[in-house]
Amino acid sequence: MNDIRYVCLSDLHLGAENSILTRLTSVSHSAVELKADPTTASEVMVQLVNCLRRLISQNDGPQKPTLILNGDVLELALADINVAVMVFERFMELTMKPGEELFDKKIYYNPGNHDHHVWETARETQYIEKYLSSTKWGDHLDTPWHTTNMFLEEYDPVPCYLLDTLMNRYEPKYENGAPPRFLVVYPNFGVRSADGQKCVIFSHGHYIESIYRLMTTVRSTLFPDRSEPDLIWDLESENFAWVDFFWSTLGRSGDFGTEVELIYDKLQADTELKKLVSNLAQGITTKYGLRWMPHSVEHLVLTSVLNFFLNDVAKREVKQTDAALSKDAESGLRQFLEKFLLKQIQTDNGGLVPGEVTFVFGHTHKPFEEVRSYAGYGNGLKVFNDGGWVVDSMVPAPVKGAAVILVDEDLNTASVRFYNEADDDTQRPAPPSVSEVIDNPLVQRLKSVVAKSATSWEALTEGVFAQIPRQRVNLSAKIQER
Repeated sequence: MNDIRYVCLSDLHLGAENSILTRLTSVSHSAVELKADPTTASEVMVQLVNCLRRLISQNDGPQKPTLILNGDVLELALADINVAVMVFERFMELTMKPGEELFDKKIYYNPGNHDHHVWETARETQYIEKYLSSTKWGDHLDTPWHTTNMFLEEYDPVPCYLLDTLMNRYEPKYENGAPPRFLVVYPNFGVRSADGQKCVIFSHGHYIESIYRLMTTVRSTLFPDRSEPDLIWDLESENFAWVDFFWSTLGRSGDFGTEVELIYDKLQADTELKKLVSNLAQGITTKYGLRWMPHSVEHLVLTSVLNFFLNDVAKREVKQTDAALSKDAESGLRQFLEKFLLKQIQTDNGGLVPGEVTFVFGHTHKPFEEVRSYAGYGNGLKVFNDGGWVVDSMVPAPVKGAAVILVDEDLNTASVRFYNEADDDTQRPAPPSVSEVIDNPLVQRLKSVVAKSATSWEALTEGVFAQIPRQRVNLSAKIQER
C-alpha cells in the first residue's frame, strides 16, 4: 500500500480565543470571560497531534509526509501576532520536536485571509533581499509578484521569514543545525503525478466569497467599460490590499483592534447587533447630520440602511449554518474553479488540464467532500473541504467541524473527519471517521487504521466535547460585555 505523502490542515486559527486549539484561562476581573493562554498547548491540540501521529505511523517507508498549512493557521486578524506565534510554537513542539519530527522539515504555508499578511511579508522581503540585491543601479525593476507558480517541481521558493526565524530559536537544537523551514505558496499550490494525469491543488478558498473580491466589484461599478480580471494574479493584485487590511491588520490596530473583534462577535446576536447599529447611526447623525432633515428621521433612515447591510454580512459570514456553502460561495466557487484556477492550471502545466483533478480548500469551517461537475474538468472535479477548529456561532451547527485531508503517493485523497458539532452542546460529537463519499485505496486503508484503534480517538472527541460549550459561553460573555 502507498504511504501518506501529504497532510493538509487549515483554519486552525491559532491564537484566536474562539479556536479550540488555543488554550483558554479565566481572567481575574471576570468570572466568565476567558482569555488565550499561549504558554500551554490546549488539550484538543494535544489529542489532534496524537491522532495525526497514529495515522502517519502506518507508513511503511522512511520518508515523512509533507505538511501543507492551507490558510488561517495563524490568527492575525483577531489576535496579536505574539499570541498567534506563541500558540504556533506549542503546535511545533508537539509535531516537530527534535528527533521526533512528525513531518518532513520542508513545510508549505498557503496563507488565507486571516493570515494573508504572512504572504505580504514573505513576498516583499524576498523582493528586497533576493531580487533587488541581484540588480544594479539604473536597471529596470520588475513588479513584485502577487502569486506563486502552482506546481511543486517548478516552484521558486519564497521563504517564510517570520516562521523560519521563529524556529531558529528552538531549544534544544536540531541535528546538524537544520530546523524546519517554511515555504510560502499563494494562493494555489499543486502537486501532480509523474505522468501528468493527476494533480491535487490546495487553496485556502477565501476568493470564493464576493466580500473578498470587493475592490474588483467597486472598480467594475465605477468603470463599467473596463474588463474584469480573469487571471488569479490580476484578481489578487486588485484585492490584496483590501484583504490584508481588513483581515490581517485591522484587528491588531491597538485598542481599536479589540473593538473590531467585538463587532464581529456581535454580528451573531440580533439584539446586540441592533444596539451596535443604533449607536453607530446616532454617532454619524450627530457628527455629520443633514441640516434639512429632522434628526430622528435621519437616525431612522441610517439605522435601516446599516441594519440591512450588516445583517446581510452577518447572514453570509456567521449566521448561515444549514448548508456547507452559501449561495454566494456556491456561485463564487464555480467562478473561481472555471475561471481563475483553470487558467492557472493551463498556464503552469503547458496548456493541459490533467484528467483527474482534486481541489482541497478550507475557509468555510464546514467540511465536506464531493465529486462536482465544472466546465473544463472532464469527468468531474473531486472537491474536499477540511473545515475549521473554531466555535464562531451562538448556536450549535452540525454542518460545522474539522477534518484532515491526506494524500498518498499515487495522489489518492482521503478526508478523516475529526468532528462535527452535535445538534445540542449536551451531546457528544460523533467520533472521528473516514469519509467514503470519494472512495479509493487510501480511504480503505485509513478506515482499517481507525477501526483498529477506536479507543485512541476517544480522547479527541472528549476534548472537543468539553471545549465547544466553554467556547460558546465565552462568546456570549464577550458579546454581552459592552
